[in-house]
Amino acid sequence: MLAAHRKHALKFFADSFIHSYSQMFFSDNRTFAYLILLSSFVNPYSGFSGVFALTSGILIAWWLGFNKTYLQTGVYSFNSLMIGLVMGLYFNFSIQFFIILFVISVFTTLLSKAIAIVFSKYNLPILAFPFLLSVWALIVTLRTSSVVTLSQTGIFVNNELYSLGGIHLVEWFQYLDALPIPRWADAYFKSLGAIYFQYNIISGLLIAVGLLIYSRIAFTLSLVGFVTGYYFFQFLNGSAEPLNYNFIGFNYILSAICIGGFFLIPSPKSYLLALLTAPIIAIMHTSMMVVFGSFQLPIYSLPFNIILIVLLLTLKYRTESNQLELVWIQQFSPEKNLYKHRNGKDRFSNQSYFHIHLPFFGEWYVSQGHEGNITHKGEWKYAWDFVVTDDMKITFRLPGTAVSDFYGYNAPVLAPAAGYVYDLVDEVEDNPIGEVNLEHNWGNTLIIKHSDALYSKISHLRKGSFKVKPGEYVYKGQVVAACGSSGRSPEPHIHFQLQATPFVGSKTMKYPISYYVEKKEGEYTFHSFDYPEERSTISGIQITPILKSAFDFIPGKELKFEVSRSDHNKKQLLRWEVFTDAYNHTYLYCHQSKAYAYFVNNGTVHYFTDFYGDKKSLLYQFYLGAYKIVLGYYDRLEVSDVLPMSGFYSGVAKFLQDFIAPFYIYLKADYSSKFKSTDDPHQPSLVVIESSATVHAASGILKRMDFEISVAQGKISTFKVTHHHHTITAECIS
Repeated sequence: MLAAHRKHALKFFADSFIHSYSQMFFSDNRTFAYLILLSSFVNPYSGFSGVFALTSGILIAWWLGFNKTYLQTGVYSFNSLMIGLVMGLYFNFSIQFFIILFVISVFTTLLSKAIAIVFSKYNLPILAFPFLLSVWALIVTLRTSSVVTLSQTGIFVNNELYSLGGIHLVEWFQYLDALPIPRWADAYFKSLGAIYFQYNIISGLLIAVGLLIYSRIAFTLSLVGFVTGYYFFQFLNGSAEPLNYNFIGFNYILSAICIGGFFLIPSPKSYLLALLTAPIIAIMHTSMMVVFGSFQLPIYSLPFNIILIVLLLTLKYRTESNQLELVWIQQFSPEKNLYKHRNGKDRFSNQSYFHIHLPFFGEWYVSQGHEGNITHKGEWKYAWDFVVTDDMKITFRLPGTAVSDFYGYNAPVLAPAAGYVYDLVDEVEDNPIGEVNLEHNWGNTLIIKHSDALYSKISHLRKGSFKVKPGEYVYKGQVVAACGSSGRSPEPHIHFQLQATPFVGSKTMKYPISYYVEKKEGEYTFHSFDYPEERSTISGIQITPILKSAFDFIPGKELKFEVSRSDHNKKQLLRWEVFTDAYNHTYLYCHQSKAYAYFVNNGTVHYFTDFYGDKKSLLYQFYLGAYKIVLGYYDRLEVSDVLPMSGFYSGVAKFLQDFIAPFYIYLKADYSSKFKSTDDPHQPSLVVIESSATVHAASGILKRMDFEISVAQGKISTFKVTHHHHTITAECIS
């Protein structure tokens, strides 16, 4: 038990430590962080001092009981790292040095927490404000103190390099420093290194490589922002030399990354805003150098910090988004932010908060749809008329002269969603076939309130058939009345509409039906949050008990699998468990791979929303294979969806796609599932579902994975994955 606790504590410290290095770029990419760590040791004194200060900051935050989730991301400690890096650069090591460094690291950590509390009210990042306040206080203090002395490192660079690595290191450094590259490129690499107080091209190259690995969008934005700021600064001052020898052009780099792709969804407009921000930074940069120079204080990243906070506050409190969309759920990567955003829009753009279902059992025919040619015009154009027909689309049995001859007459009418009965009319007689009652146009009508601005209205009901009364609460699918032919109704049918006001005769509003299937020539098509079209035969989803039971992942439920692979004989045991997080979101957790797969089951459809963890795990493959499953069996029914690009595909084409993703996406990741077979289409005890996940471009399919899910005895019995001629079979053993 003690060993496990120590292991957990060590992992916690390691995560907090390494994430602090990439936090300046708002990244959680460990490869990037390790390259930054390496670059910080090009000047070993600065690097070691940074490690000491960072460790001090993490330990004091842990000791004081700071939020461990935030601490593990490096949010509270990266400012202490910055203090350590700059101290090691300018002062000689001594006992007094490390005492002062420890004290200022503690203060910086406390300041980070305090600023985070204040900024959290506006959902703003703390940025480098704790570092700036601490370093200015330290500089002023040390001017009047002789406790620590200024370092001579960096003055005789060649001598220091020779002592570390001999003549070969000196020659290599001189070669890199004299690379025949443009002045702006030299300043760009050195400015990258200067973010971590390494004023050399080696550190800059290491960070540039890490930035490219971490994010192609961020790398592109760093170039766009720096070049724009560099030349505008030159335009203002007649020269870019202050940037070339101070290397504080990283203000342009960081602002472009944050504005173009981290706090805003990457898009052509976010790139344009990043371009426009660079000249503003240049003006702030120029003015601050004069003001702070009079006090002999460096400005470091102050221009970037101020401009970013001003911009974020402005954008958060505007009235229109203007396609400059803020990132509300941070994925810590511009690519992930973009692909997640696009995936959400593709999957849920029509999804409504209140799910409205069809107000009937079985299959009905849409005799008049939106903007129909009979009565659905003007303010009443968003409505449907439903009738019941036979295979020949005839609505009645012979002789067809009485309302009772019509298939839909007296059929039960259902509440389309939960709510309160607001009003009803139950006094109009059914019309003789072919006649209409224009005096009572809507006939017998039921109005249900679902929310303050959402009401459903069902009209032409049979007099005396109501099962509810005003003020009564009704459940989705509850029988509330029966189909009739009252009002302007030449034959029995249901008129159904959604409206924002509660009155009979209110104008209609366009609002989707949550889930339904359309039947055409014996084939079924699944629709989600769509609008039934005129002359289509539709029905609500009839839930199949074994599918409902198999995907009923309630918190506490466990699934155990014995997994075998076609490429070797070794079997593996896996255990998944269902949990609910603090936000009441449910997820599957794999105890072996430590992966999470978030999902939603709304009683009609099971679908996954997010995945975190090992992309090679069986749980990730199940996330892909069961990405969207309808819980009602319909023969050969196909379901399509859009997969998030990040994580599923990582080839060269994806690497190139990232560069232009804010402007154009040519790669598509699609999901499809289909009911393959069953032992009984009416009361199945076995259902087999086949699905696939595919990445394709104009040139064809780039990657494909095929899956098969067998459901038996109310549970998932087997799950198969086929990829590159290899098959993984998971047998459920619990």
